[in-house]
Amino acid sequence: MNIPNTVRTYLARKGGQYRTRTVRPGTGFTETATLARLPFDKLARSLVVKSGKAYLMAITRADHELDLDKLNKLFKREFALCNAAEIAELFPNCASDYLPPMAEAYGLRAILDRTLMEQDEVYFCTGAEGVFIHASMDDFRRLQEDAWYKQSIIRDDEPRQAEVVAHDAKSVYKQRVESVNDLPAMPGLATEIMRIRNNPYSHAAELAAVIEQDPSLSAQLVRYALSPLYGYQGKVESVEQAIVRVLGMDFVLDIAFGLSLGKTFKNPKEGPIGLRAFWHHAIHCAALTQALCNAIDYNRRPPPGMGYLAGLLHNFGFLLLGHLFPDQFKRLNKAIADEPERSVHDIEREQTGVTHNELGLWLMDAWEMPREIIDAVEHHHDPEHKSDYSIYSSLVYIANCLLKRHGIGDAETMDIPADLLARVGLDQVKVEVALASVLEDSEGMEFMAAKMAA
Repeated sequence: MNIPNTVRTYLARKGGQYRTRTVRPGTGFTETATLARLPFDKLARSLVVKSGKAYLMAITRADHELDLDKLNKLFKREFALCNAAEIAELFPNCASDYLPPMAEAYGLRAILDRTLMEQDEVYFCTGAEGVFIHASMDDFRRLQEDAWYKQSIIRDDEPRQAEVVAHDAKSVYKQRVESVNDLPAMPGLATEIMRIRNNPYSHAAELAAVIEQDPSLSAQLVRYALSPLYGYQGKVESVEQAIVRVLGMDFVLDIAFGLSLGKTFKNPKEGPIGLRAFWHHAIHCAALTQALCNAIDYNRRPPPGMGYLAGLLHNFGFLLLGHLFPDQFKRLNKAIADEPERSVHDIEREQTGVTHNELGLWLMDAWEMPREIIDAVEHHHDPEHKSDYSIYSSLVYIANCLLKRHGIGDAETMDIPADLLARVGLDQVKVEVALASVLEDSEGMEFMAAKMAA
């Protein structure tokens, strides 16, 4: 990636001596800076925050963290970090992790932490991945003539060592995910379904009227009611008939809620975690987790609708990664495709420093999802996990092991521990029957997956 013309023009206009240092980019700003052996106490890092329609660039040393509370008190505003889409609009042709500290060039104002300005030299990004500039502080000040830089806008903690910063990607992701302005809001349709879910006096006609606002969702539910999973021989011509005659109110509430949540994300379609593969896996896992619930003896059986929802949402961290960090998502998608035999978790840690379990957990917490779902999202790769809600993470784990035999999903093994089967009330025969029932309706599963990925 070349240095954007906006940056080149701005440097030329301001004058000064600027020396470039180029390295092969790592998996993010801190990792790349470490590869370049840059001193973190002299390295500028740029973040963009907003309050309403007002934008501000905050520039600090890379070994410190921006303190939004200080910034808000200083300006008497409520600033929050900008999301990836806003960054892309404000800084066209710039990599989001490598924003140049040249607010004026992009029509913004900047505030620089005073500890950065106390250095005799500085390194900073150019907008291109892996390309940094080394300059004297006098030349750097030329670029900041319209900026504020006599205040402290960093946390008061001791500066972090470069080695710590380089491995602190997880906290950066978590900070971004927990920012209200970065997170996708729960879709309006899902909010309406949740309202009905929480109303003990709601009825099938009311739920059907809400679902029918989305023709695609309506078609999926009617198609699901006609699947071999239920063996219903009659006609189902409406959502209300699907609810009353086949699926039941509670189950439709869960399945419709989960499917409506999925419509929030519009990630790239291709690749092992692109939308096509994601929904192919999610729909199969949801149906199989539901079938496994139904295979458990009635007196121990968890609600199949909640099982379906757990299977559908357990990998939502991949969707959130693409929504908030599209560049990192593309690199991870390619890395998984290049090394399909390696553990997805291992590749995630190398490429992003955070796993889809962790990203999904933060999103589920922010959306205040049921504890059963949160547990499944966090622990679906851990067959040893035990909690009050672990039946769902265990069933999702079993479902993924079974689907792995058919090349579906990201499970690391096809082997299911016998003690895990016994713990949830299943045996090998029951899980094989459940798997066969889901694969029998492969056409229906593909129909629903295609609708979600469209």
